[in-house]
Amino acid sequence: MLERVRSVADPRAVVEAFGSSIYAPAHADDVDILVSDDDPARLVAALGLTLLPTLPPRLHGVLEGTPVDITVVTGDDELARRMRCGPRDAALLAAQLRDHGRNDVFQAAWPHVRRFVRARALGRNGLGWFGSFGWALLVAVPLVHDRELREVSVGAALPAWLGWLSRLSLGARIGFDAIRQGDPEPLYIAAPAPPPRDVARLTKRAAAVLFAEARSAARAIGDAGTDADAIDRIADLADDPPVGTTLVVAGPGEHTRGRYEGVARGVLRELETLGAIRSWGRFDVAADGHWQHRITVPAHRARSAHQLVTDWLALNSIDASLE
Repeated sequence: MLERVRSVADPRAVVEAFGSSIYAPAHADDVDILVSDDDPARLVAALGLTLLPTLPPRLHGVLEGTPVDITVVTGDDELARRMRCGPRDAALLAAQLRDHGRNDVFQAAWPHVRRFVRARALGRNGLGWFGSFGWALLVAVPLVHDRELREVSVGAALPAWLGWLSRLSLGARIGFDAIRQGDPEPLYIAAPAPPPRDVARLTKRAAAVLFAEARSAARAIGDAGTDADAIDRIADLADDPPVGTTLVVAGPGEHTRGRYEGVARGVLRELETLGAIRSWGRFDVAADGHWQHRITVPAHRARSAHQLVTDWLALNSIDASLE
């Protein structure tokens, strides 16, 4: 797959794999590829993919029967530098698991962790949380360094991991170098490769929600002893919604969804000025491509929140509306 992209890329461009295709290839939904210093529009034409207007731009589609998600970065700004660390980050995560003999435990637990993140709507960078790599680190680091999780066997990590996660609090710093409290960030997940970076980048309110979700999950699983038993006891957020009024942003198609996700952190920051909001970290996508994103806001601020989101959608020319 990399050679297919390299065959049409600018000769000066760097083409690398990153993401879950490196650290969890058996569970990857697609192959993540990073292209540095090329023109995304030209690559779209050469590869026959769909250009998503995210930041940085992404190309999505199927190459040689395999789903691909290609991120194209140019220049040397902070975002581009962070993205270029992705391949090294993924390789170092995989190496830590292998070197400490915890890869089999991680691979068995990973699909259940992903199911937990999806069920409780705690994913996606653009929706105010962090992506799969952040969650992978949040699992891999304690499997390597936590006294209890270093000993759990294949198929039994999720219950112990949820217990570990439930004991975290604001100021937690999670990294392969150390797990400790006292960080100025609400939750700092240390990237494996230099330079030092926070993979989480959560607001204080989002971190507090995540820790509360972990405590709730630890109570919900009770005495479950296996990954499969534990995840079956976790309710979907739609069946256990947060308190407040839930706004539903709806739009048509992958292109509009990409535009929305690329800038949604902005409106979430504005909404946080109204009080305790809860962004649902997932899109609900219908068979025809129409999508919905939910944001729960304080009931007494629902009217203000509705107007804020409506104005923000218009200002950013996003073809979406509030239902």
